[in-house]
This record gives sequence, C-alpha cells and structure tokens, in this order.
Amino acid sequence: MKLIEFLQNTEKIDEESVLYVKRIDGQFLPESEITILNLTEEELEWKTYEVTEKKCPGFEYFMESFLIKEFMEDISSQYPTIEKKCNRLIHYVEFDA
Repeated sequence: MKLIEFLQNTEKIDEESVLYVKRIDGQFLPESEITILNLTEEELEWKTYEVTEKKCPGFEYFMESFLIKEFMEDISSQYPTIEKKCNRLIHYVEFDA
C-alpha cells in the first residue's frame, strides 16, 4: 500500500498501530510504500531503528497512527485534496515532528 492510499481511509486506521514508510530517492513521497505494525509492549520500548531492522528492513519510522489521524483531522479544512494533505503530513514528519 502507498502512503496516499493509507491516508484516504483514515477512519479505518487502527489507532494502536505505527506506520513505517520506505523512502524513494531519499524522500518520503505520497507514492512511498508503507507497512503498518501493531507492536507489543516490549517492542514499543525498542529504538525505532531496532524495530525496522527486525520487523521491516528498508522502512523508516514515520508516525504513530493515532497521531496521523489527529493531524489529518486538524488540517482537513485547510487542505482541499488528499495530495495536499499527504504532502503537508510529510513536511510535518520531516521538519516539525
């Protein structure tokens, strides 16, 4: 699944999950492949690079799903298209989070 596809269905997001995304040419993009993990209590204590090494090599930590859902709700009126919302989320993850 691509990041933009994931964001089109935020009402179905399992808020306990964590999103990991694969960069394309060094960047997170709307077309970036994602993996969604439901981590155990023990795994939640691991450093993010340990999770990616053991559970999803080639991916990077992106954000907890409940935060993504909240963020998308907060910007819904400011950004009219899913593409603009996705790009705003990427910018937030890269520079503000």
